[in-house]
Amino acid sequence: MTDGTSPMTPEQPAAPQEPTTSPDTAPEPTMPAKHSNARAWAVGGVALVVALGVGGAFIGASSDDAKPAAGAMASASPSTVAPTTAAPTTAAPTSAAPSPTRTIPPPKPKPKPPSYKALTERQWKLIAKNPDAYMGKTYVVYGRVTQFDAATGTDSFRADVAHRRMADEYEYETNTILNGSESDLDNLVEDDIFRANVTVLGSFSYDTQIGGETTVPMLMVNSIKVL
Repeated sequence: MTDGTSPMTPEQPAAPQEPTTSPDTAPEPTMPAKHSNARAWAVGGVALVVALGVGGAFIGASSDDAKPAAGAMASASPSTVAPTTAAPTTAAPTSAAPSPTRTIPPPKPKPKPPSYKALTERQWKLIAKNPDAYMGKTYVVYGRVTQFDAATGTDSFRADVAHRRMADEYEYETNTILNGSESDLDNLVEDDIFRANVTVLGSFSYDTQIGGETTVPMLMVNSIKVL
């Protein structure tokens, strides 16, 4: 028997009350709900892992697909570039020998005009004796025209020649044939006294009017002047 004044002992936890409802109508215990939540989290986690795996695989596949594509593009790009080996050109090879250039020779100096030497009486007699020995020599002679007609032609005449101008026309002693250009001899006629610059051509033979033959000096007239 307990005293109402005795100190109270600590309250013991109350015993769980028995459910008042019948087993048929009693609510489901709370633990299964906790298991349901854990299962849902587990399922969600698995789904997330599967999704991440699928996404990673997709990303990896995309990356792998992208790399071959980039490689394909890289390998395909050279096909659009012009080939490095150029087509042969028609230009001459650099190793070919250069074409020779034409060298223009310097102009030749003009020949000096010949000097015509004055003669002494003896020198002229030597020329008249052997004209072939003086071929090509140039001298100054004087003379008188003895024949210049159709028989001689317009570029040749016959004259008596001496080494200098004589006081009398009959003093010109050497019978000579002289040739020249028609223009230079155009103003010359028989009996003219002349001075001429001549070149010795050698000896010349011709038939005379009396049926004989004579050999005389032949001179080329380079210039002539009627005196």
